[in-house]
Amino acid sequence: MFVVTLFCFAGCAHNHELSRQAPSLPGKNALRVVVFPMDNLSGAFVPVKDIRKAWVRKLEGTGLHIIDDDILEYTLTKHRIRFVGGVDTTTARAFREEAKADAIFITSLEYYSEIYPPKIALISRLVTTEERPKIIWMESVGLAGDDSPGILGLGLIRDFNTLQDKALQRLADSFALWQRDNGQLCDADSVEGKYKPKEFYSASPLDPAKKTSIAVVPLYNESMRKRGGEIAQLHFTRQLKCMANIDPVEPGLIREKMLGIRMIMIEGVSIRDVDVLTYVLESDFVLSGTVFDYQDPQGGSGTPKIDFSALLINKSDRKVVWLSKSYNKGDDGVFFYDVGRENNANVMAEDMVNSVVKIMAEEKSPVDYHFAPYVFHDQFPAQR
Repeated sequence: MFVVTLFCFAGCAHNHELSRQAPSLPGKNALRVVVFPMDNLSGAFVPVKDIRKAWVRKLEGTGLHIIDDDILEYTLTKHRIRFVGGVDTTTARAFREEAKADAIFITSLEYYSEIYPPKIALISRLVTTEERPKIIWMESVGLAGDDSPGILGLGLIRDFNTLQDKALQRLADSFALWQRDNGQLCDADSVEGKYKPKEFYSASPLDPAKKTSIAVVPLYNESMRKRGGEIAQLHFTRQLKCMANIDPVEPGLIREKMLGIRMIMIEGVSIRDVDVLTYVLESDFVLSGTVFDYQDPQGGSGTPKIDFSALLINKSDRKVVWLSKSYNKGDDGVFFYDVGRENNANVMAEDMVNSVVKIMAEEKSPVDYHFAPYVFHDQFPAQR
């Protein structure tokens, strides 16, 4: 009886702590922000400090109040903050109290190659420093020097710095539009049919009239791409953020809670994982899956390939309400002159995940499926 009482008391205290919010954020143009060091997901040696400096210069052009790097370094050192790929409660509190920051820019470098044709891929987001960190803007960009060769190759970009500047400017333009308009700006165009999931099962889990919280855990990585599961997690988080009725949980907060409960996922998520995560994160669903292949060749000689599965588990009854399988190559549907060819895995991943999320969020009656429903037992093995 004592154990039950203690558990309930701890739960109530936890909910009370999360319910306490920092003061309301100021206007978008008056935000005091910190630009974190870049999180290098490329798996290669990259001059991330130089790229960050160029990114800060772009952000300064949007009228933001960017907190000085000396204060950034002081706060990181004082609170021994080493992880720069997300914002947890400890990081948010430190920068809210020490630097008086309203939000933190988290930028992940997905791909970097100076080999001709050069290629770069970036994912950036702005996260508040409230008691419960929240994503308020997120964007992804992927460019290759041969995306638009044009007549006689006049559109080719041979200089990496030119390509990098173009990519950072796209991120800055997206943020500037967000400052001027309300809500998250996302591509409303329909995704090409070739990027739709090859198989899926859906029980129409999402209520379009209700705000839904989804925690995207890092996908299990079976690919040769280092940190492929984290890259897929960011793409899903970005696309979920585009949906008006979905509130994705900040990945840094998910990481903090998973470390706190010493959660280790072996080829999938278990019943205990779902129960504990949805409780500590106060989320309605957990989204997981497996990355089987994530190839992004250098030098324009290869073809990007992506292969992943995704599954969505409901908190209330611990059942799978969405399961899908997606795989594509950059030359799918290309028959002549490379028309429609995709050179960057980042862009292809965005389209594939976008298609999954849009179909997942569609209202269906009552069940729509393209393969047999998957029964949730003790553990989800990797789906092939």
